[in-house]
Amino acid sequence: MLIPKTMRKYCPHCGTYTEHSVSLYKAIPKRRALAKGQRRAERRRKGHGNKGRYSKKPITQIKTHAKVTKTGVLTLKCRQCGKTRHLSFGKRMKKLEMKRE
Repeated sequence: MLIPKTMRKYCPHCGTYTEHSVSLYKAIPKRRALAKGQRRAERRRKGHGNKGRYSKKPITQIKTHAKVTKTGVLTLKCRQCGKTRHLSFGKRMKKLEMKRE
């Protein structure tokens, strides 16, 4: 789906409808493997007994009825005040890209 590079939207900070520059929201990368809480969880998992691998349901039951696509999230930046906010785009789509102008 093609999205325009600029939109005229309401800015809650300015209190008026202004031009916003639009960009695609990038997802946050994976968590650090050496974070303190991650290391603590790894330590607790060590030793005897079930490691939490075999108590789950089979993968076929988990993966049934899964959503295939994600909803797009846009980042709007006000051209007057420079504040950014996220706009959840309600439609599900395979690909979200910007229009060439």
